[in-house]
Amino acid sequence: MLELREMASILSGVSVRESQGGAARFMRLADLSDIKAGRFPILASGDVPAVARALTIEEGDLIVGARGMATDVCVATGAVLGAFISLDLYLVRPNQALVDPQYLAAFLDLPTTQAALSGGKQGTGLARLAKEALEKTEIPLPPLKQQQLIAGLAQSFEREARLLKQLADLNTILSREAVARAIRAADTGRNFSRSAQ
Repeated sequence: MLELREMASILSGVSVRESQGGAARFMRLADLSDIKAGRFPILASGDVPAVARALTIEEGDLIVGARGMATDVCVATGAVLGAFISLDLYLVRPNQALVDPQYLAAFLDLPTTQAALSGGKQGTGLARLAKEALEKTEIPLPPLKQQQLIAGLAQSFEREARLLKQLADLNTILSREAVARAIRAADTGRNFSRSAQ
C-alpha cells in the first residue's frame, strides 16, 4: 500500500472571482454533485487565478469534494477539462504510471474509504476534509492491468446504477400519468352520465 500523496499530486482549490465574460471557468462543489448525478454541469466564469497552485483540470484528474456528508469523487470529463477548481474541491492528479485514475476513483468511493475520509473531516456544520487526511489515505496498488480490470468492473456497476435510476424515474412518471388518466376517465364518465340524465 502507498499513501495517496506517493502516487498523486493533491492540490487545493482557489477562490472564485466571478465576472461576466471572464476568461477562466471554475468547477464548484455543486458541479461535482451534478456530474455524480449524471447531469451536465454549468461552470462559473471569472478571472484567471493568480496563485501558483491554480492548475486547470486535465484528462485523468480526479476531483474530490472537500465538504459535505459524503466525499464525492469523479474522474474529469470533457465538460470540466480546462477549468479551475474552487476552494471546496481538491484536484488529484495521479501518476498514471503507478495508478489508473478510474481505479483510484473506485477505491475512494468504497464505503470503508468514505468512512475513513469522514473521520478526517473537521469543523462544525459543513465539515471540511483536511488535505492531510486525503494525502495520507492508503491505497492498495495491484499491477496496472488488474487496476484496469477493477476499474472496468466499477464502471459497469455505475452504469447499471444510472440505468436503474433512469428506469425508476421513468416508471414514476408512467405510474403518475396512468393514475392521472384513470382519474380523468372516471371524471369524464361521471360527467357523461350526469348529462345523459
